[in-house]
Amino acid sequence: MEQFRIGEIEEILLNAFPSIDREIYDGWILNFSGAYTYRANCIYPFYSSSYDLEEKIQHCEEQYRELFLPAVYKMTSSVPDELDHMLENKGYQIVKYVDVLYRSLEDWKEKDCITYRDGYEIITMSQQNEEWLDGVNHLIGIPYPSMEKIQKRIFRRIRLPIICVMVKHQGKVIGTGLGVIERRYVGLYAIHVHKNYRRRGLAEIICSNIMSRGKKMGADKAHLQVRRGNEGAFLLYEKLGMRKIYSQWFRMKSWPESKKIFD
Repeated sequence: MEQFRIGEIEEILLNAFPSIDREIYDGWILNFSGAYTYRANCIYPFYSSSYDLEEKIQHCEEQYRELFLPAVYKMTSSVPDELDHMLENKGYQIVKYVDVLYRSLEDWKEKDCITYRDGYEIITMSQQNEEWLDGVNHLIGIPYPSMEKIQKRIFRRIRLPIICVMVKHQGKVIGTGLGVIERRYVGLYAIHVHKNYRRRGLAEIICSNIMSRGKKMGADKAHLQVRRGNEGAFLLYEKLGMRKIYSQWFRMKSWPESKKIFD
């Protein structure tokens, strides 16, 4: 995949999941969000820079250590190999691989969003509400109330057109999905189904509703991120016509006092 396309999608990903605090440092984007997810608490060497790399790495370590956070770098093939090798030599370990998947929506057959299936109510909305936010929190099992508040703040900071999907059974939220639209892409996020309700086609319905509504709103491309090793998710997304276009990996260095990242 062309490097400029990676840059385009990575900018979209940054806008769709905005960190609580952010610092721009000589082309690098430093994200801070109280240890909730790697991507919202990472250094992203996104744009070209001119400062000495040793100096920059030291500055970033000081910034994160002061907040009791590990220093985490988000890497892609568009980041210079020199930095990746330097971080590895400094003890930064790879803690997560993520594959970015893509499909064109030009051949996606628009369909009415499914609203009911086999006892499940499927609700598709153009904005978040507390029930949806609480549902995401519950389904991913956030361990601390403080992080639940951070998660809600991040989602509420999204300033782009969105699509929220919520699946309910007997009055309880048992599935969620989020679509964020920018530059004719619809990105799929927060695709979660309660473990007791999996393998029933609900995740496919959630994704299909998002892509169908996204196409009606002007999107002609779709993308999502999936953690490498999640074979069940890969099979679903392959069925939906998604294909891998590039990978991300996160390198981390922590200290004894560092908070543990919830991801």
